[in-house]
Amino acid sequence: MDIKILSWNVQGCGDSRFLPAARQFLRDNRPDVVLFVEPRISGKRAVAVIASLGFPHSHRVKAAGFSGGIWVAWYDTVTVTVLRTHFQFIHFRITSIRSNSSLMATGVYASPLVSKRRHLWPHLDHLASSIRSPWIIFGDFNATLSPSDRKGCSPSSKPSPAFQRLLFDNGLRDMGYTGPCYT
Repeated sequence: MDIKILSWNVQGCGDSRFLPAARQFLRDNRPDVVLFVEPRISGKRAVAVIASLGFPHSHRVKAAGFSGGIWVAWYDTVTVTVLRTHFQFIHFRITSIRSNSSLMATGVYASPLVSKRRHLWPHLDHLASSIRSPWIIFGDFNATLSPSDRKGCSPSSKPSPAFQRLLFDNGLRDMGYTGPCYT
């Protein structure tokens, strides 16, 4: 598969240092599709930031004040068809222009509130039951699979049984990550 996907928890795109750093990061990594979670800006500001990063296409779930938000942005190297939008995820199909290969993708920014996040898992289970092609589900789940996933949290922080079940019941596996760990 020749599709390069990047997921980035930006924790705010409004800072003046974000745009120069993001432009350089995108030049260095040359992704086809980028999932930005927690941009903390919406509306015209979001449109302006996405355009200034050189993305001709995007789909967004707006932030609620300074909380959350999900953006999927892509270049003309792929086509993206958004199939479902939810306040905690965007589900879409990506097709490579180069090879015509495609995969399903679900970009997630799960609520940090357990009471809201618990509504996410059944939606993802439902999506999983209908997918019969390659699928990547990625982003910030605000949940962990094991105690070793937590850095800088209290020792009482526990893995999420609901998140563990989602992976186990649907034959999914954790691909890990590269870059700094903030959870």
